[in-house]
Amino acid sequence: MSKTILTLIIVCLIIAIHDLNSQRFQFAGVGGINASQIDGDSLFGYKKTGLHVGGRISYINKSKFDIALEMLLSQRGAAKSFSENRPKDIIQADYIEIPIVFNLRDWYIKEGKYHKVRAEFGMSYAQLVRIESAKFNEENFNRRDVSWFLGTGLRISQHIGIAARYTSSIINMYTDPSLNLPRFKSYFFTFRAEYFF
Repeated sequence: MSKTILTLIIVCLIIAIHDLNSQRFQFAGVGGINASQIDGDSLFGYKKTGLHVGGRISYINKSKFDIALEMLLSQRGAAKSFSENRPKDIIQADYIEIPIVFNLRDWYIKEGKYHKVRAEFGMSYAQLVRIESAKFNEENFNRRDVSWFLGTGLRISQHIGIAARYTSSIINMYTDPSLNLPRFKSYFFTFRAEYFF
């Protein structure tokens, strides 16, 4: 199932990249950082930082609403401190993430033909591609994640923008019947730059 979804996303990316001159589609490259934590691991605070890089395809129309599809490498996890962590004090989880984003846009700039600000919300599916944890059994981490998110974006110019997003997992990322873990969910803030082609 996950291979089928990834194949469809890759096909959509290829079609959109070849159709960049179309008024209906717009492609953007994105890059930034995640500041994450896990609820249930006894490590507190958004002290685990990681990469957030990928691409975004937006279906543009004349209204204030549009929809976008992203494909991201998203590094998440948890850490006791921002640096100098012992192996048992850090969880490193790398995902390929596919968010579907619904945007409400405003403040139209006629000269550049773009909206300056946006509010966004959506759902995301992610596939775990790497996990490192000395404290927990790596075999018990779920390979799939589903989450919801809220965010906002600001276009500084026709091509350059910045954005912030809060993401919360819906399902537990770790399952072990021998441990009493009622919650083990990932939360993270994302801060990123965007380049629109």
